[in-house]
Amino acid sequence: MKAKGDVLIGILTVRRPGTKSFRGNHENFRDICEMGRRLGLQVAVFPAEAMNGSEDRIEAYLDARRNGRRVWRKTTLPYPTVVYNRVPDRKTEVQPAVRQAKKKLAERGIPLFNQHFFDKKQLAAWLSGEPETAGYLPKTEEIRDLHHLEQWMEQSTLLYVKPVDGKAGDGILQVTRSGSGWPYRVVAQQNGKRTRMFYKTRQEAALAVWGRVQGQEYLIQQGIDLASWRERKFDLRMLVQKNSTGAWKVTGVGARVADRDGITTHVPNGGEIARARTTLRAAFGSAKGDAILVKARETALVFARTLEQSVQREGGLLGELSLDVGVDTAGELWFFEANAKPMKFDEPSIRAKSLMRLLRYCEFLSRTK
Repeated sequence: MKAKGDVLIGILTVRRPGTKSFRGNHENFRDICEMGRRLGLQVAVFPAEAMNGSEDRIEAYLDARRNGRRVWRKTTLPYPTVVYNRVPDRKTEVQPAVRQAKKKLAERGIPLFNQHFFDKKQLAAWLSGEPETAGYLPKTEEIRDLHHLEQWMEQSTLLYVKPVDGKAGDGILQVTRSGSGWPYRVVAQQNGKRTRMFYKTRQEAALAVWGRVQGQEYLIQQGIDLASWRERKFDLRMLVQKNSTGAWKVTGVGARVADRDGITTHVPNGGEIARARTTLRAAFGSAKGDAILVKARETALVFARTLEQSVQREGGLLGELSLDVGVDTAGELWFFEANAKPMKFDEPSIRAKSLMRLLRYCEFLSRTK
């Protein structure tokens, strides 16, 4: 068992080419370092490229102050005792330097958690095979061809087409069918912008969607009629983390509200943050709204344990994840997404608790490895 002073928590990322810096959310990393100071734990940022040699001391960055400003001080440190993976994107995660760093950590017996991003196809396969989670999944299939797409559009008045490796709602298409003269509406969302297209026939609409997704990995998913708050659709964002004893806990639940013509609730695409209890009570009344929130928290723990088992079967560790959970107009819960590299929650109470819980779990891994 390691004493607190022997624990060195590493945040894994990569160098920023052409600079003396590194990639990732620096503000998030500083918050983690600051909370580490308060808890008496040392935290440093380690670029994966530094782990490709045979040295026992490697390049690292410490959060420091210089002339009243917070700066990253480059230094050399021993290998960390535990590593939190924040490599910033899927493309970088498969680069040789990152693969080699993960191999080096494994050889040294250093625990690394949240080893890679999830993708939507992988999640669907894991969760649809488990009785406890399968019932919460909207019907989802990988798009095979144009005819497959047309079949779905014939059977559905609302559906979504999503990239397998999508993030924050980018690349999503929404297809709706109504009884008007141009009954098919396709809305494409990319980089915070939405493009709306209208078609008279199913065939025209399907061709338009197929033209955008052909040759790429996309899923087609049943649309859910979400509950509304102030005439705007909303869903729930839930942060689930392991604590100081390695047990799963719900750190916080927030609501994300779409703009009036939004097709997703993601904040970068026009969504707004709201309190989960407020939105649920407004939509369903106090008693039912509170009951839905309790059920959502219980269900989040089931999903976390199920996903952890899937990750463990691949030889990995999972210490935190965020979940996107929809609530339909009848109050039923639907699972939309899980993220193994959660963005930071903007709610102050959730944010503070999440930092503390993250570091306590790191300390737990250091003690028990």
